[in-house]
Amino acid sequence: MNKAETWTNSALDAFRYQGDPEADEAMALILANKGKEEAYRIFDVLIRNIEMPVLQLPVEVRPFLAATDSLPDSTDPEAIADAHRFFLDHGAKCLFLLYYKSLPLLYCMHKGAPVLTRTSRLTNNDKSQRIFARRIAETGQFLIDVMTPGELTIRGRGIRAIQKVRLIHAAIRQFIREDGWDEQQLGLPINQEDMAMTLMTFSVAVLDGLEKFGIQEPRPLQEAYLQTWKAIGHNLGINEALLPDSVADGRLLMNTIMARQAAASADGQLLTQALVDFAQSVLKNEKLALAPETLIRFLIGEEYAGMLGLQPRGGCLTAALPHALRALFRLGERLEDKIEAPLDEVLKLLSQQTVRAMVGYFDNYKGRNFQIPQAMQTEWM
Repeated sequence: MNKAETWTNSALDAFRYQGDPEADEAMALILANKGKEEAYRIFDVLIRNIEMPVLQLPVEVRPFLAATDSLPDSTDPEAIADAHRFFLDHGAKCLFLLYYKSLPLLYCMHKGAPVLTRTSRLTNNDKSQRIFARRIAETGQFLIDVMTPGELTIRGRGIRAIQKVRLIHAAIRQFIREDGWDEQQLGLPINQEDMAMTLMTFSVAVLDGLEKFGIQEPRPLQEAYLQTWKAIGHNLGINEALLPDSVADGRLLMNTIMARQAAASADGQLLTQALVDFAQSVLKNEKLALAPETLIRFLIGEEYAGMLGLQPRGGCLTAALPHALRALFRLGERLEDKIEAPLDEVLKLLSQQTVRAMVGYFDNYKGRNFQIPQAMQTEWM
């Protein structure tokens, strides 16, 4: 029996009550030895630092860090190198698709979206929707950290970013469960099924989004990208049974979970509205005010967009924008290896400006800029 045959409703139901034993054990030790106040302080240190603050962490996490400081031995280094080259080429577009496709798909998960809203409120006293926008930047930073060449090596920046995410998730599971979380109905916060879905939106959904705009890389390169995310998923603590062996299986898993979990929810619609508001503030152009909603509907489809509270609207922009962008992406793919001039202004506006907005987002909260390696800045900005 291959993995795909095991993705039954009963099996996925069971995964909703499973977390991340290694990271959860580390956080449980902190709570037992240091107390809740110290656990909250460590959680705050983790979320307020862009890098993994190894020297500020207690001894209780050292066994976890030592056990998870490299990718599995089965990882193909050539696949990693291919995936990193893919990201150097398409990184700005990947971040663009993360924003307009991956996150909206996650917001459709009516049992997972409440975790995202509670987490944002847990990490910030600000009651405005700005607290949800920070997650967008943090997710983009994580994507860059794991996709930077050389950073998925032992104790590399990508590995440390994965470890940090796992510890943050473990803390969230502890804190949210103590705050009236309906585990029977929703499952464990940040459970195995939700983590697998997130991994698929970072990998398969991005590949599908590029194809939607007419960009289809050779199959071996797509498989290398998926295999790299499979290795990252292993280090994120995702059960091996939920790590697809191919892009086709990854797409099947994503669609299976969507069929089980996609539904309208107040949390999903709140997160989506915050995403749209942030996008509109980035564009700073009244004529493009409908562009974020239009792009989301185009990339995830009208059914899922409706679940997020995005209703079809008339007008020339709504009808023409997706087709114009598809043509621009195709134009860029043909020309970017031949000329050094920037791509069309619309493409720059909707991908590069989004990246630039992320660059400045951490200034006040983390005291540091969003970080993009120089090689990627040269390619993207």
